[in-house]
Amino acid sequence: MTGNRSIGPVLAVSDLSTWGRVALSAGIPPLERRGIQVCALPTALLSSHGAYPGAVIHAQTAFMEAALAHVEGLNPRFSALFTGFIAEAAQFALLGPLAARIRDNGGLILADPVIGDNGRLYGFFDDSFVEAMRRHVAGADLITPNLTEAALLLGKAPDAVPADRIELRRWLERLSGLGPRYVALTSAPVHGREERTGVALYDAKPRRFSLLTHSRLAGGYPGTGDFFAAELLARMLKGAPFLLAARFAAARVRRAIGRTRRIGADPREGLKTRL
Repeated sequence: MTGNRSIGPVLAVSDLSTWGRVALSAGIPPLERRGIQVCALPTALLSSHGAYPGAVIHAQTAFMEAALAHVEGLNPRFSALFTGFIAEAAQFALLGPLAARIRDNGGLILADPVIGDNGRLYGFFDDSFVEAMRRHVAGADLITPNLTEAALLLGKAPDAVPADRIELRRWLERLSGLGPRYVALTSAPVHGREERTGVALYDAKPRRFSLLTHSRLAGGYPGTGDFFAAELLARMLKGAPFLLAARFAAARVRRAIGRTRRIGADPREGLKTRL
């Protein structure tokens, strides 16, 4: 966290879709809105995200390697690395050393481990990719998995759910044990309150666990995880403590979902945010 010091640019690494506000399209605006420059490095180019049948995807591994070689020659000083969708396993070899260099220079590493949702591993990934993602998050300061991704990272079935609040905390402690100090688990269950869901939070330094809850909304909105992670990162870079930053981020997501619903937009297009 940088407090009042000048905040350098954030390197955001994820996919870019022509249609649909997800990944880079969802993650860049919250950071730029708060005066934080974002440098985008696409892992893949997509015609649309996966909610639209027939999407075309082109991994950008060769471009990433060439782009990083050029940009790092310009000696940028990034305040953070923000990784999302990683298109193929070869990209981890580029991101590991990059994360180490940014962290050595005092930067914050946020990894959103995009590998599954709704109790399923994404079809273009396999167990070896999950293991590679597990190694990747070990080098992060902060991770933002959804419930499915948390289960996969812990070696559980993708549709596994913690039995109670105590087990939910143990999940977060084990996720933090992989390497990151901070864990923000989205789509967390609220036991005994099926009409609610939440964001489970864990900070390893004080070993503090918290659960932010809200009423469950019908349907899904692609890009909410990207938007939440970007809001969380922006707040922390501005100096907010983790728990407070997560509260702000969750509230922003709720407002964005509410606005999207009010104007009757197609949920597949992503959140309609007012910047």
